[in-house]
Amino acid sequence: MSRCCTWTACASFTGGQSYDRLNDIEPDDIESIELVKGPAAATLYGADASAGVIQVITKRGRPGSGKFSQSLSVDYNAIDKNFTPRTNYGRCTAAQVTDTNRVLCSGQPVGTLVSDNPLLREGAFRTGQTVGLNWSGRGGGQNYGYYTSLNRETENGVLPNNGFDRNSGRLNFNWIPTPKLTLDAGVAITVSRTDLPDNDNNIFGWLGNAQLGSPLTRTKNATGQNGWFGNQRDVPAMEAINNQRYSHRSIASLTANFAPRANFTHRLTAGLDWVREEDRRFLPKNARNSYPINTGQISEDRRGIERHTLDYLGNFQHDLSDKLVSNLSFGFQLVETREEQVFATGEGLAVNSNNTVSGAASTSGGQDWVMQRSIGFIGQWQVALNNRLTGQVGLRYDNASSFGKNTHWVVLPKVGVSWVASDEPFWHVGPVNTLRLRAAWGQTGRIPQAGASLTTLQSLPYLDAGGASPGAVPLNPGNPNLRFERGSEFEAGFDAGFMKDLIGVELTFFNKTSKDLLLQQPLPPSSGYTGNGPAAGNPIGGFPFINIGKLVNRGLEISAHAVPVNRPNVSWDIRVGANTLHNEVTDMGHGADSIPPFGILNRVQTGWQLGAWRTHKIVSVDTTTGIVVVTQSNVFAGNVLPTFEGNVSTNLTLMRNLRFYGLIDTKRGHKVRNFTDFFRETQLVRSNNRLDTLQLSKVERLRRYGNPNAGQPAFITDSTASPLTVNDVQDAYIQDATFIRLRELSVSYTLPQRWARMLQATTATITLAGQNLALWTKYQGFDPEVVSNALALFNRDDFFTQPPVRRYVIRMNVTF
Repeated sequence: MSRCCTWTACASFTGGQSYDRLNDIEPDDIESIELVKGPAAATLYGADASAGVIQVITKRGRPGSGKFSQSLSVDYNAIDKNFTPRTNYGRCTAAQVTDTNRVLCSGQPVGTLVSDNPLLREGAFRTGQTVGLNWSGRGGGQNYGYYTSLNRETENGVLPNNGFDRNSGRLNFNWIPTPKLTLDAGVAITVSRTDLPDNDNNIFGWLGNAQLGSPLTRTKNATGQNGWFGNQRDVPAMEAINNQRYSHRSIASLTANFAPRANFTHRLTAGLDWVREEDRRFLPKNARNSYPINTGQISEDRRGIERHTLDYLGNFQHDLSDKLVSNLSFGFQLVETREEQVFATGEGLAVNSNNTVSGAASTSGGQDWVMQRSIGFIGQWQVALNNRLTGQVGLRYDNASSFGKNTHWVVLPKVGVSWVASDEPFWHVGPVNTLRLRAAWGQTGRIPQAGASLTTLQSLPYLDAGGASPGAVPLNPGNPNLRFERGSEFEAGFDAGFMKDLIGVELTFFNKTSKDLLLQQPLPPSSGYTGNGPAAGNPIGGFPFINIGKLVNRGLEISAHAVPVNRPNVSWDIRVGANTLHNEVTDMGHGADSIPPFGILNRVQTGWQLGAWRTHKIVSVDTTTGIVVVTQSNVFAGNVLPTFEGNVSTNLTLMRNLRFYGLIDTKRGHKVRNFTDFFRETQLVRSNNRLDTLQLSKVERLRRYGNPNAGQPAFITDSTASPLTVNDVQDAYIQDATFIRLRELSVSYTLPQRWARMLQATTATITLAGQNLALWTKYQGFDPEVVSNALALFNRDDFFTQPPVRRYVIRMNVTF
């Protein structure tokens, strides 16, 4: 949904795509996933929960069960690339038709339109595959329980240098040494290797290098570019490029629950999340002129991340009367995150086998270190009347080291009320068997990244008469006056059950106003800080964080489920979910504290969605004269965030052991910039749309390319007739990203018990599934869900980005 985020994702060398720590979690270890949002999230988790929390709960043992059960599952995925790369076009020149070495143009009439698809011609894609093996065991005794698992997964993607390999294990143990004390401990270890191919905004990318190549360069001896963008940058050359991340992650936790009295409980949790990563990029030494750096290059980036947490929560329950129950909760949270990074690059390798930085002719490197601490105190009082009407008042008191010396404590209050109306004696409302009304208001606080308040320099040596001397250049101007970004959110809704819960509905209205937004303000080039800003991939260096303005997020969230058929041998259930979102910047400050709107294509401006698209919009097109008139200035061109999201899923079970499942979803009300087509049609012209006048209507050609008449500007403005180029007017390429997607279809068959016993098993289930099976959209690129730079603030560009793959899955799960 719209209000959740993950903890961390780190960039890589590949041009846009990134790694994600969610890959460290084995799905078979998950017991449940909970979504905590709104005022409740802020009270429980503080600044980390300003956008909501996804809480992943892993499986545990069952004290008192007295038995042991184990499960073994094997799965295989066949992976299809799920798209056809764009074909390149070109018109033969007089010199090319007489050149006998030209494969496509030799002997053809001048102006012949020829085509080539290098990726398909050289068989770059393969059928990917995933193989997974998972074992888990669960058991327990009189006062203890445990869950343990071992998992192995290996995947080869659809491109030759794309793969994933993971080994993981987990042990969760719970022990009840006394009736008053319970101990829960857990440890999980994951070791993985990820190979990412070059793509997106990258001259070595598979899609960019292929789809910017010219068919006019095809030669019989396969020298030079030979249809590719780079010289001799063909499949073997790109396959030899190595981008790998080796990762080791260990998560450990210990929780003690102590109840000295039945109505007085204490919970203390200590946790450690320890990550070690090694990113490695290797461009081999070669004699084919495949890369700008033909002498070889090796880059190493080693990062260590440690996250320590200490969490205490106490609860005192007291009966104020026979109808009124009071619960007083209190506690604190301490979080410390440390990150250290060492990176180095070497150029000029003697041999490819000695691909170390120390073995290179010239080397460079650096080091970063960041530590951030936060602390929060929690208090909440809840009163319940007849276990039906409940009221809450809560308070959180937070601080964080991101603000530097001028640190400020922030108070985050919360109030809430809930009424289970259907439990009242007077309730007799026909088909409505359950009804709960609820409302809450609370505040959140978001903190900036570590180091945002500091003024820093970057080391840069300089040359003088005596040689190289140490020097520095401005890096981050900092802002010592930073404050928490404050959000005030109100939500209200109901949960209802109809016809003995055959139909259930949950509806929530939310309205959140954030003030003192933490935004990065662009600086003029004369400041000296702009060379290392967000555009260069550094989220802190260059542009300082400031507190400014207000932002409104408002919408509805609804989920419903129904069981139309519920019989012994046939059952059918349907689930529907939807949410709307109205996101708007309502204030950019006042007087001396205000800032003007900023952003070129993605704009921060009052009255618009945050980061909304803007460009000169087309006003009129004259197919007779070729004149295309556009707005005088850049105007609103579309949202970057969907204003509506919805999904429908269903389960059909026949004869109790044959189950069918389907999931379909949609997103609407937003746009994506099709920068791939823009580049292929207006910069390096390789597209049939541009070269073949019959591919597009005359109106559409004028919208995209402007006036074709010699000596005339491509576009003119409506007020002053000022000339504009195709780079100024991208209205035709900021395209509707509405889509409907068939996410998954599956069928599962649980073998009869007599068959399972033949395998010495308790149960056995076979599942066949297909994922990402169909897409319906008007978007003209490959896929409207692609994002070229996952870490950019407002990025919704599609720039030579590989779309999501299609998977066919077979899985067998056996329980003993």
